Amino acid sequence: MKKYLLVLALLILGMNEIHSQNWSSMGGGLPDFGDCVIVYNNELYAGGRFGILKWSGSSWVPLGAGVTGEVVCMAVFQNKLIVGGAFTDVANLGTPYLASWNGTAWNDLGGTTNSIVQSLTVWNNKLIIGGYFNQCENLTANYIVQYDGNNFSVMGAGMNSQVMALTSYNGNLYAGGFFTTAGGNSASHLAKWDGTSWSPVGSGIGGIVYSLGNYSGSLVIGGLFSSAGGVAANNIALYNGSNFSALGSGCGSGFYPYVFTVISSGSMLYAGGLYEVAGGITVNGIARWDGNSWSALGNGLWGSSNAHGAYGICFYNNQLIATGIFSNPAGNIGSWNILTSTGKNEITVNDYELLQNFPNPFNPETKIQYSLKKNGPVNISVFDGNGRNIETIVNKYQQAGTYELKFDGSKYSSGIYYYKMSAPGFSESKKMILIK
Repeated sequence: MKKYLLVLALLILGMNEIHSQNWSSMGGGLPDFGDCVIVYNNELYAGGRFGILKWSGSSWVPLGAGVTGEVVCMAVFQNKLIVGGAFTDVANLGTPYLASWNGTAWNDLGGTTNSIVQSLTVWNNKLIIGGYFNQCENLTANYIVQYDGNNFSVMGAGMNSQVMALTSYNGNLYAGGFFTTAGGNSASHLAKWDGTSWSPVGSGIGGIVYSLGNYSGSLVIGGLFSSAGGVAANNIALYNGSNFSALGSGCGSGFYPYVFTVISSGSMLYAGGLYEVAGGITVNGIARWDGNSWSALGNGLWGSSNAHGAYGICFYNNQLIATGIFSNPAGNIGSWNILTSTGKNEITVNDYELLQNFPNPFNPETKIQYSLKKNGPVNISVFDGNGRNIETIVNKYQQAGTYELKFDGSKYSSGIYYYKMSAPGFSESKKMILIK
């Protein structure tokens, strides 16, 4: 894919039912191919071939001296934004592939890998780093390594090929990629780490895994494959801890029918990639699964090259953010890196709702999603088994919409806890289990 064939932008889409096109530009878009987006300190960051930029509310701005090369992945760890990728340096620090941003300045991590960092996640109070490398500082680290904030350490014997995706599920770490062995054991493109050793996940995936996530109590697997655990599955599948299942007829068609990114919100799963069709309908690089069927988001993402669609997605200010390779929302007139608004999305929430935390049980972090039907004060607090309030995680006035937050249980002991949401005329509690 040559650079002159790529028309690149970053778009926003509200999280409501799609009544019209509803895609709009953010500051005219990005200067090159976008790989990832993330929210850090309530601000939106985008990474890609242009390095990294921050959204000011009206335009994209650099971070200090910036990054020389491509930023492929990002994660928040110990209150810092960690960036990984194929870059050669950051702010003249002499640190390729891996660096951190604290909101005002760039720093190294006291070491780095010897090749591309492709994926990052936080698990068990450690930053997990996956990619194309076989060494991290003086360690032999085969495609995966962990970092506790001070030191790097290996994770068994690692893999025999690239790690492209990482996430936590049911208290364990899951890794996906090109590999066929993990920790010296046969593991077809998907493996599980319990803190001590690697193990295969069923009979594995019949092709490359490019993305992992969580949805409705299951692990989501996206990539380029036709089967998962022996079950026919077209580039996307679910794993409930015991069995694999397909999501309808899945995602496919197009020159590069990959699923590169997945994210969930409430009952909805969003999948981005370079595929053109999901569930038999044309979606152009991004689609939504409601538990029963696929639907398009407007007319999707369109570009003039063979490859067009989303590489990274996240939620910011109650809107879905998509970055990747595209020039305009499909079916509308666009130009290089400049898009015009084709409609405005309104957040539609019919009621107050507090969802079950996920994962559950968890260690040490879990996510809690909730919805507000109107503007007003909201309080979300956590209680121990004796009913004592141990932490208040939300206590402020919020706009109507759908929200997601993280609860970190690293300073608490294993046991049963409860979280309670209170809003005008609404109160609900749910149980969660911390296992260490």
